[in-house]
Amino acid sequence: MAANALRIFRVLLLLAICGSSLLIAKPQPVQCAWTGQPIRIDGKADEPAWARAHVQENFHLAWLLEDSRPAKTKTRARLLWDRTHLYFFAEMEDTDIFADVTEHDGDTWNNDVFEIFLKPPGDKGYYEFHVNAANTHLDLFMPHRGNWLVHRLRRGQKFHMQTKVVLRGTLNQWRDNDKGWSVEGRIPWKDLAGTGGPPKAGEQWSIALCRYDYSVGWENPELSSIAPYQKLNFHRHEDFLPVIFEGPKTAGLKRIPWRDSKVVGSPDPPLPYITERAWPNLPVKMPLALKQIPGTKDHLAYLNHSGSWGGTGSLWVFQDRRGITNQVAALKVADELLYGFCFHPRFKENGYIYTGGNGPVSKKTPTHSRVTRWTMDRKTHKVDPKSRLVLLEWKSDGHNGCDVVFGNDGMLYITSGDGTSDSDVNITGQRIDLLLSKVLRINVDKPAKGKAYSVPQDNPFLKTPNARPETWAHGFRNPWRITCDEKTGHIWVGENGQDLWESVKLVEKGANYGWSVYEGSHPFYLERKLGPGKLTKPTLEHHHREARSLTGGVVYYGSDLPKLRGAYVYGDFSTGKIWAAKHDGEKLLWHKEIADTPFAITGFGVDTKGRLIVIDDASGFHRLIPNPRAGQRSNFPKQLSHTGLFSNTAKHQPHPALIPYSVAVPHWNGGATEENYIAMPGDEKVSMTFSANRGWSLPEGSVLVQTLSLGGRRVETRLLTRQQKEWAGYSYEWNAQQTDATLVGRDGKDLQLRVKGQVHPWRIPSRAECMVCHSRAVKYVLGLTDIQMNRTHDYGTFKGNQLDVLKSISALKQIKRPKDEPILKLVNPRNPKANLTARVRSYWQANCSHCHVEAGGGNAQMELEYRTKLEDTRTLNAKPVHKDFGLGTQARIIVPGMPGHSVMLQRIISPGAGRMPPIGHPALD
Repeated sequence: MAANALRIFRVLLLLAICGSSLLIAKPQPVQCAWTGQPIRIDGKADEPAWARAHVQENFHLAWLLEDSRPAKTKTRARLLWDRTHLYFFAEMEDTDIFADVTEHDGDTWNNDVFEIFLKPPGDKGYYEFHVNAANTHLDLFMPHRGNWLVHRLRRGQKFHMQTKVVLRGTLNQWRDNDKGWSVEGRIPWKDLAGTGGPPKAGEQWSIALCRYDYSVGWENPELSSIAPYQKLNFHRHEDFLPVIFEGPKTAGLKRIPWRDSKVVGSPDPPLPYITERAWPNLPVKMPLALKQIPGTKDHLAYLNHSGSWGGTGSLWVFQDRRGITNQVAALKVADELLYGFCFHPRFKENGYIYTGGNGPVSKKTPTHSRVTRWTMDRKTHKVDPKSRLVLLEWKSDGHNGCDVVFGNDGMLYITSGDGTSDSDVNITGQRIDLLLSKVLRINVDKPAKGKAYSVPQDNPFLKTPNARPETWAHGFRNPWRITCDEKTGHIWVGENGQDLWESVKLVEKGANYGWSVYEGSHPFYLERKLGPGKLTKPTLEHHHREARSLTGGVVYYGSDLPKLRGAYVYGDFSTGKIWAAKHDGEKLLWHKEIADTPFAITGFGVDTKGRLIVIDDASGFHRLIPNPRAGQRSNFPKQLSHTGLFSNTAKHQPHPALIPYSVAVPHWNGGATEENYIAMPGDEKVSMTFSANRGWSLPEGSVLVQTLSLGGRRVETRLLTRQQKEWAGYSYEWNAQQTDATLVGRDGKDLQLRVKGQVHPWRIPSRAECMVCHSRAVKYVLGLTDIQMNRTHDYGTFKGNQLDVLKSISALKQIKRPKDEPILKLVNPRNPKANLTARVRSYWQANCSHCHVEAGGGNAQMELEYRTKLEDTRTLNAKPVHKDFGLGTQARIIVPGMPGHSVMLQRIISPGAGRMPPIGHPALD
């Protein structure tokens, strides 16, 4: 009994000595709440997210038993986090606010200071962050504990902490009576990249929040912390508290698998041909042209370009056999982009190979197009660089043409464009005295004295005054591909159009194809004077609703596609569509679309077995093969109510599996409002893949839904669907009763809507128009990008950042960006309070950047993506290569501060030709 009494007495004595110290609550893990909304660092902490943050107020002195007690002055601290930052806010009572250290990384601990010690899991060291009452920072990383390291390392690493201090009193006035101070701040996770960067939701780190408080009348400063330190040393990380990073709250939003899709196949009958990969293991990049090497049974040569359309050209040789993996670099040309090549008819004897190109690509001097002869070793297939012989050369800076082919007559045919990059601004299209805008014809086997060629005596313009005698036909804008029908000798040219029309010409001797008085067969600049020659219409034409950058092709005589024998097969770079036409030299026999591919078609070729090859700039070579589904009936839903996308179509109530979303900056749709949804089939494990570079990747069978409404009435619902690794766009027009919508035909539809008593023109896009904007250059999807989805969305039961919400419900895979590159945020272009440059750049991102990007189909030199540095957009004080809108020599794409001289503005506000964006809603934004 005596022993028990003694133990009880000791406990009571301990309680008496410690006073209230043992009444302090047992330390609990710190909860760091998630915020899906932006935090403005203004020292106020008045955003709604702060109200949901957990309060940490157990600041005490725990390291000596006899002194363990709450701090004399109270501190209340809160933490938040998101993908980019750790946020903190601390309110501190203080009767004497003192801070005289103003040097960054100075001795802030000699002042009133708030401190954060943060340690990632594992043996990775820890971080120390200080903010004193004068808003001076100390920040450093400690690989291990050691007071001497503080002095050595505190200036060794750059951090980007941002803080704002608010005083409730006066600084450094010891005679008055202050109430306290507070600090709000954020620490970028990218500053912690050396230890792994940001935490994952639910992950546990270690933390200590600490404070120094100096006050007149106190013998010593008071040091306090929420951490249960066993000794007075804030660097004792073994005493830090655990901190748990909570994930985003989704307030009941769940991922539901979508298994009711009827959006399968295509509404159109399957086209007769598809493609399959040829030589899938061949390391080919950016190919342009493909030809069999004469005199060989199984060797092919192809031309490519490097890096971009400003890159140099190379010629490669490989064997035409299954599984081929190796190739030979036959020729690499420095500082010149090669467009086309061909072999001499007697190549087996002389080894001559001819190339057409333009350079220098470095643009150190004015660029010239040139035709060059080289000699190839027929055994090694290597080209001797010293054999270079320039046959023809002319100044050309855009629309260069410069493809080459030998005709059945043994003459070399050469294409040339108008030498500019737009509407024939130098007016060369009808000049007969230049080598520009022509199909040229020369004799390389009988060179004239002092030249590498002669002019054939039957060329049609030999007697025309001032005419270049090499001219066979003229009036071309940018003839991209030229080919010769090996049976008939017909010369075919595929030509890139300007505003509305792409064209194909079966070239006639002495013809004038009208550019730039005409674009194809359509008036363009009728005030310009026509040159000599018979004005001739194109053989084939395509509106920009189905083609945007016509490539041209070859005449096919293989045996595996008998219905195409003798047909000219050609395609389009922007839409990936392929057509075929048969012509008897007098009239067109038939013409039809035969395939629709996802390719950026740069040309066509034939392999050593006579099989037709489609050349894709991105993925290489593909064979055209019969479509086994050709002729099958389509079950594609003709009514929106049959798609499986809506539970109640009349009420526009989406299927429960559809995920709503909104974009930061919608593209211009005539003032219409939009509703957007994501439909992903399969189970909960299927998700989108985040990309830091343009569009995200979606699973097979996914559908993106956009409904556009005007004046409170739904006008159309657009679908973008991914099937068989390809994307396609479809539109449904809503009926007058607003109960359902009907599928619109492939050519789209023009409407005249009546809104508030006024007629409102409306264009429902064709399926080809959809894919002009939703191109491969931007990875097809425009809204589902990091920069457009980085915004708060109202989900009804809660609001949250879409990136975080999609990730939390497993609809989006891990969000990663290149090191030190944040996810950017667009601003509202219509917000007059926002930064003007950011407003313009945000407008470009939504309305312009999908074309004005490398290989995007826009034929300008600008690159208008938001993340492109302004000085790299090639807009500021840059001379327009296109229409100048009557601004003359002072015209520039953008003249900062002088919109009246800026072509960019004129393109946005001007109706008719030259208006940008060229497709979409016709009304002025």
